[in-house]
Amino acid sequence: IFVQLMHTGRASHPANLPAGARFLAPSAIPLPDQIWTDANGMQPYPVPGEMSEADITQSIAEYANSAKLAMQAGFDGVELHGANGYLIDQFLNTASNQRNDRWGGTVENRIRFAVEVARATVAAIGAEHVGMRISPYGAFNAMAPDAEMDALYLRLIDELNALGLLYIHV
Repeated sequence: IFVQLMHTGRASHPANLPAGARFLAPSAIPLPDQIWTDANGMQPYPVPGEMSEADITQSIAEYANSAKLAMQAGFDGVELHGANGYLIDQFLNTASNQRNDRWGGTVENRIRFAVEVARATVAAIGAEHVGMRISPYGAFNAMAPDAEMDALYLRLIDELNALGLLYIHV
């Protein structure tokens, strides 16, 4: 049994997070919709804070740590949720990633977060226990294709295959 690890990124609301939690995403771009909050019912998605280098590093480490905890809990492995407009997908997609640093812009930069999350998770629990879900051309959570979409996913798959992931779920 594999457990899916995901981070909502901008697809959340501070009212749905624990007190003191920060609402972050690759770029400060809100979803153009509403989300249910227990405290106030339907609310517009707010503008997330843009992740700093330290936030990105911490997030990568949290995926790896969560994978270790999943294995300690008795799971056979983890599936990294890199689809449906959640955090890994947000780094891949120009609709949500408008960064001009090493985490955005070019294909190589936009796949970096997904690859680093996979690399850290493989280092933590072994490639034979790691899969990743991806959704090329997915539109959920306001994702949108761009002219480099095919090249981006082909490059991402090459990088994930080089890490020896057990599977890629498309």
